[in-house]
Amino acid sequence: MEVVPIEIFGVHVEVPFPTPLSYKNADIDEFGAKLCDPVKGLSLRPDQVRLKRWDDLFGYELSAQFFGDNGTLTRTPASVKLGVRNARTAGDWNIIRDSLVRFYNLMDFDPKSLTTLSTHAHARFPTAEERDSWLADFSHSPLIARAAALGHVQIADWEKDIRVLIEQSNVVPDSVFIMWDTQFANDQEWETFLGSLPTMMDNAANFFEIGFEPLREKV
Repeated sequence: MEVVPIEIFGVHVEVPFPTPLSYKNADIDEFGAKLCDPVKGLSLRPDQVRLKRWDDLFGYELSAQFFGDNGTLTRTPASVKLGVRNARTAGDWNIIRDSLVRFYNLMDFDPKSLTTLSTHAHARFPTAEERDSWLADFSHSPLIARAAALGHVQIADWEKDIRVLIEQSNVVPDSVFIMWDTQFANDQEWETFLGSLPTMMDNAANFFEIGFEPLREKV
């Protein structure tokens, strides 16, 4: 099995609402204030939160950018999304995990609702030749110019299938890009559950004979 370091990673979650929420029923003014709460919210500054509104019923979109524009939050009548990209270290992961825990506690979703989760990572091989040799194991035809891997896997303690895509990274030299897509019910003990996401990613990738070194403390 190849064990490689992660150079860049990110997390994105989306939760559709059971029915569209009107501006009035969504309590958008209160929600925006809660996002700025330094204790229970995401500790955003008011200037980081913006609202577009063009109708009194469903015509609104609240958005926020943070972590140097690497973090985004979008709330519409149909869903709410939170994402963080360009993370690199163990410290970055701790910040993402804390933000996700605060987000889920703040939203207090219906336990029957589902989150769609997408995570990704760029993992570097020692050389481009070693990366290409490893990817070649997934090629079954000389006509394939760039080999890639795609599969749906199941791991212990995870209810849903996990879709895993692995291909050459176009961002980090000598690296592969790996993406995980899955779902989970919003009835978790968030601190423990969200802290397990790196383990889920590693266990799912292991089916493809690749694993990851511990995240670095510093860049």
